[in-house]
Amino acid sequence: MSEFMGANTNVASYDQDYLEDLSKCVKWIREYHNWAHYESTNDYFKWDDFTQDQKGKNWPHHTKFIEKCNELGVSVLVDVLDLPKWIGKEDHIPNSSGDGSQASDYLERIEFVSQLVARYGSQKIDSSLLKTADKLSGLNYITYYEDDNEPDYWWYNPRWKAEDYAKYCNAVHDGTGIDTSQKHPLLGIKSVDPNAQHVLAGLAKTDTVYLQKILDSSNSKIPFDVINIHMYCKDETDAYSPENEIYGFEKDLTPLLKWRDRTIPGMPFWMTEFGWDTYIDENKQHSYTYADFEQQANYLLRSYFILLKMGFEKAFMFMASDSNSHDINQYASSGYFFDKQMAHKRKPSFYYQILVQNILGSAVFKKVISYAEKSGVNENYCFEFENSNKSEKIYVLWTRETNSSNDTGATSAYQLDLKIKPTSAYSVFPKNKDENGDKVNADVNETTINLKLSETPQFLIVQYK
Repeated sequence: MSEFMGANTNVASYDQDYLEDLSKCVKWIREYHNWAHYESTNDYFKWDDFTQDQKGKNWPHHTKFIEKCNELGVSVLVDVLDLPKWIGKEDHIPNSSGDGSQASDYLERIEFVSQLVARYGSQKIDSSLLKTADKLSGLNYITYYEDDNEPDYWWYNPRWKAEDYAKYCNAVHDGTGIDTSQKHPLLGIKSVDPNAQHVLAGLAKTDTVYLQKILDSSNSKIPFDVINIHMYCKDETDAYSPENEIYGFEKDLTPLLKWRDRTIPGMPFWMTEFGWDTYIDENKQHSYTYADFEQQANYLLRSYFILLKMGFEKAFMFMASDSNSHDINQYASSGYFFDKQMAHKRKPSFYYQILVQNILGSAVFKKVISYAEKSGVNENYCFEFENSNKSEKIYVLWTRETNSSNDTGATSAYQLDLKIKPTSAYSVFPKNKDENGDKVNADVNETTINLKLSETPQFLIVQYK
């Protein structure tokens, strides 16, 4: 399970000293890697910590950040985004020349990504091809690289047409449509490191139109190794539980997964953004992704299991730390931690997530026992996991009120038939300010366990001889 659960963050988690706490929650992070921070002057790459003349603003501790992630056992998906000022344009399309309709229009961004791969990938590169001051390459810290963020954005003008993004996507994948030169000696993720994995830029929309156009514009080639989507369970005014019949994950994402199975079967599919804000002001104003602290904690946990059942390979919550814990704008207060001004204090969701990691981190998902199984006005959920020694099974269980928008305090009686008699069985319940949760011995009757389910997932640990 530790390979499935992730969170979004950036190098601030290292600089502001909450990376170690975050590593207790998740073993995967998606790092927002701002192009402008590391190439603020053309051909002047600054991932190191000793460059004397920084030539503009910089976050110089990036390599230390990645090394610390490696030390903590945290894998990193690097997501390159935004533009440095020297590109000379205001919109978010990363072409440095032309109108963005040709692969060569994106040479500068593709070079940046390629130099990044050379540094952190698995291959040692001839130092004459490197544009960093320290000439480091082949550090073998990172395998996964995401080429942009939400290229199908509808809130910017001009929009990045799927046909144009496809030209960029193919070129950044392996150099298709562009040629290396003395000025641009490294071009293409796979060209620099054949072991690297190219993650499609996370898409903001959950329909298949943009995705299909990328494939249609790629001459029968698949120019990425992982599909990537974002989804928040909301409408334009409010947020909903992850199981919600209209705004929950399944209604929008099931057709997308079916499209994947028809069109590119076996292609890994990642969810790299989902989450809920926790701030509400004195006038009851809040973002349209708002949930109270306990609901946020519940929803994040339940989301991981729902997305796992649906067939996603990884899921990353947004975002590890609040950008502004007292802002009603969307996505400002969706963290496990409060913001820097609040010293990154821990929310209930931090403690809930640590418990998942501690109990299920090394466990393997086996099957779904119950999924939206009706129980009066409620519905019950039960997932089975197994530890490697196979003498211990772990069940994750919760309930909710069917057709509810948000949690309502629902509880349900539930019987789990284990088929064989256990030697011991107990439940652990997440608890705020407690990394170990509450342990309660289970009510066992031969092979049957009687449980009371709530909207907060409980972890039933069953041991056998």
